[in-house]
Amino acid sequence: MKKNLWLLACMIAGVITMAACSSENDEPAPTPTPGPTPTPSGGITDGKKVNPGDMKMSALSGYVYTSEGTPLQNVQVTSGNAACITGPDGGFSLERVNSVNGRTVVTFTSDGYIDLTRSMKTVAGDVWEVTMNPTWGNNNIASDTKKVTEDISVTVAGMTVDLQANGLKYADTGEPVGTYEWVTAQMLYLSPDDKDFASMMPGGDLAAVRNDKSEVQLVSYGMSNVNLTANGLKVQLAEGKPATVTFPVPEKFKNDTPEEIPLWSFNEDTGLWEEEGVAKYDSQQNVYKGQVTHFSWVNLDYPESRTTLKVNVKDEAGNPIPNLMIDVDGQRFNSTDVNGMAEFFVPINTEFYVTVRSRDYSNYSPEVKVNVEKLSVGTTKTVDITLPTVAHISGKVVNSGKGNNLSSLWIEYGSSNATKAVHTDAEGQFIINAPFDYKGAAKLVLLASDGSTQKFDITLDGKDHAYTVNIKTDKATGGVITYTPTGGTAKSIVIAPIFVSDFMGVEIVDNHMNLSSNNLSLSIEDYAEGKSTYNNAYINCNGYDAGFYGKVANITLTKNEYGNYTFKVSGAVQGENWVDGTPTYVTVGTVTGEFTAPLLGKGKNIKPVTKKESFFPSFTPWIDAVKPTSALQITECPLYGTGVLLWYYDNNLNYNNYKAFKEQAQKALGTPVKFFDADNGGSTDDISVSYFYKDGKYIMVSYCPWREENPEDLEFLPDMSLWCLRENHAARIQVHAMEGMTSAPDDLMIIHGQ
Repeated sequence: MKKNLWLLACMIAGVITMAACSSENDEPAPTPTPGPTPTPSGGITDGKKVNPGDMKMSALSGYVYTSEGTPLQNVQVTSGNAACITGPDGGFSLERVNSVNGRTVVTFTSDGYIDLTRSMKTVAGDVWEVTMNPTWGNNNIASDTKKVTEDISVTVAGMTVDLQANGLKYADTGEPVGTYEWVTAQMLYLSPDDKDFASMMPGGDLAAVRNDKSEVQLVSYGMSNVNLTANGLKVQLAEGKPATVTFPVPEKFKNDTPEEIPLWSFNEDTGLWEEEGVAKYDSQQNVYKGQVTHFSWVNLDYPESRTTLKVNVKDEAGNPIPNLMIDVDGQRFNSTDVNGMAEFFVPINTEFYVTVRSRDYSNYSPEVKVNVEKLSVGTTKTVDITLPTVAHISGKVVNSGKGNNLSSLWIEYGSSNATKAVHTDAEGQFIINAPFDYKGAAKLVLLASDGSTQKFDITLDGKDHAYTVNIKTDKATGGVITYTPTGGTAKSIVIAPIFVSDFMGVEIVDNHMNLSSNNLSLSIEDYAEGKSTYNNAYINCNGYDAGFYGKVANITLTKNEYGNYTFKVSGAVQGENWVDGTPTYVTVGTVTGEFTAPLLGKGKNIKPVTKKESFFPSFTPWIDAVKPTSALQITECPLYGTGVLLWYYDNNLNYNNYKAFKEQAQKALGTPVKFFDADNGGSTDDISVSYFYKDGKYIMVSYCPWREENPEDLEFLPDMSLWCLRENHAARIQVHAMEGMTSAPDDLMIIHGQ
């Protein structure tokens, strides 16, 4: 499916639901990044206990993670004409899905990550966990670039792909790749020894079709994705020029090496693996070698007839446990339904295990693992698992604002622990498994559909509790605009939801407004509070099949009670050309539409800085004899509060001055939470930086010995922005002091080169 169809589908889908997942044990799930926290409206009261069997979940929901286990935001989740975008926690929810012959087929795409199509038996209210691999920088990925006239060989983790010289053609046209062209071959290898193998693979349940159309169940010995490009265009293997693939034998199958194993390719339309060829075992090298005639995903799998496995999970009180992830032999991964039942197709003649991971059930330990002996055709095996009874926190979310009741909730407890998150159902109902081994004060955390986060105090005492959670939130941010190039066809461009947790949104410094998002930036030079109409705003918008840059004729700007800004755009777009140093403008098209964005923050530039001003946080490090060259007062920032950024460009400043500021910061906020300088392996001749954080107060002190005062730098000092919060070596010395933070400043604490 073309990506522009996703863009349209995303707007049709409407509601974007986000969830978060976190716990602490041997395989901790990440804690979601908080979104903007508005002034709470409403609160929490006692409510009605929720029965999981009464919940009306969306057709499909779940979470997307990176290969490092962190939530992946802004993933395009598409199933037929339904789509959504993952939130800060990687959560997604679809009200309907594309079902092909009883199988749900969903595509996950994100810039910088390898596209992934997942497919499972269609189950109403199903919950998935998906892992996406980056296009580079991963131990499972390797690439090589050579002229097409040379043989190309790529190896990673024991997997090798060998391409023949002069053996490639352009995928779209079929024309051979030219003699002088360079070709890049990139390969991702997935090993069944990897604990996340089942969540990373395409498909998801290893269902396959043989050449005779018979359905089989696969036992995977590994799979790879090979991407070939030349001049930025996709290329494929030419006729008569097959590639050789060499698969290592996984550790888990080291004693099970058949003479031949079929090769399979993945059909993204049906969500099934299809027989492609065969690989033969080389006992001397302990590898399987075969040939393929085209590339997408290639899978080395042994086929078996299938039978059915049912996993029935209850607690000791006899209650079914819904939405619990079940791992079958590391090759299949699915969740229980509202009745605590999960069903799988499994291969016959194969021993396997069934596991409930500790992190998926209230951090219960030891991990539950049941071994299952080989099954035969026509049998249905039921595995009963009983887990300890835990307390449940349930209830309903009621939204009195413009937003909806759809939310994600989890519990934070102890010093830094969190439960797995859950989606609410269509009516706002939720149920959370409380921590297995904790009693005491905790917080019920809610991530609303507009990206805002609210926290409510609760007490965990080992008993069930039910709450009604009252919130008042705005509708989701983002929007859609339509751009029509002169003489061209109109294109709809979706502006994805914008979250200040990504350090994106509306920034107002002095009389300049800037909006940044994943695919749009906007600049208004003469912004003024109360002024609603502008005709000189610049917009740079990048859609997947459309985009434009220029001055937009008409923009109407409004701000609502939630602090969000809505931009309505219309009229001609003037493109800018420079001739002999003078800009000229020509109409390049027209645009219409609207989008909404949250406030990232507001600030005022100060120059010169002659004294410690009253609006500086009281704990701001300050030395009377050393005057800042410039400062930015941050008057409002939903995540990071208010404060000041001080920049010192004096060439005479040295490491001792940095130490003096650092000592003041340490006296105010205690030991730095993160630092790198001569005190822990650094050098006084290199960048030094220290970060301090305590009870919503934050200080950064940095030193850059080679940053000198010069006219070029000073020329731009009056134009500092909130982005400078992430900077630590733009001046000889920098001092940042903020108070009233609602989010820990993890993404501000950068140690270069570490």
